[in-house]
Amino acid sequence: MAKRDLSDLRDKRKEDQKRADDRFTKRVLGVMVFLALWTFFLYRFNWHTAVYALPAGLAILYLLAFIYPKDFIALALLVAGGAGGLWGLSILEGRPGRANLLIIFAAVIAVSFLIVLFLKKKNGVISIGKKSFAIIPRKGHYIFLFIACGALTAALIAAAVFGSSAALISMAAMFCYLFISAVYYTVRLI
Repeated sequence: MAKRDLSDLRDKRKEDQKRADDRFTKRVLGVMVFLALWTFFLYRFNWHTAVYALPAGLAILYLLAFIYPKDFIALALLVAGGAGGLWGLSILEGRPGRANLLIIFAAVIAVSFLIVLFLKKKNGVISIGKKSFAIIPRKGHYIFLFIACGALTAALIAAAVFGSSAALISMAAMFCYLFISAVYYTVRLI
């Protein structure tokens, strides 16, 4: 009898956690869709200011989260953020704010690496108070995230040394890496 009660308790906890995750997912999705619509209507999506596309891109990535595993979504966000930083470095070539952006970009890469390391150590779970959130699956492929951090570091160094053309080439290389990862995860889904 005790084993059945324990099993029922585990099942109830799993159901409660799933419901909580579903509510959290719906809230975040609602916020992302609102931001995307707000961006499109307020700024009328000016192609010269691609930064405004960020909320729309995040909303699309979040919709993909229903298909792909969470570790791929983390990878896509990391690559998209890195590509945004590289794009900013290419635009600020020869301008005073470029050095500040280099420092900020290096700090963001370092923090991203530390977050991935922390998530690997904690099996992809972050606890806030008494609640735990599974950010990346227990058997997630952290190697893809570490490779992305290393590639972004190499791209940052290339952009700092060789200028805006290296930043744009590195940005294209990061998107190619993301595409290769998407193919890998898609094959895994089949």
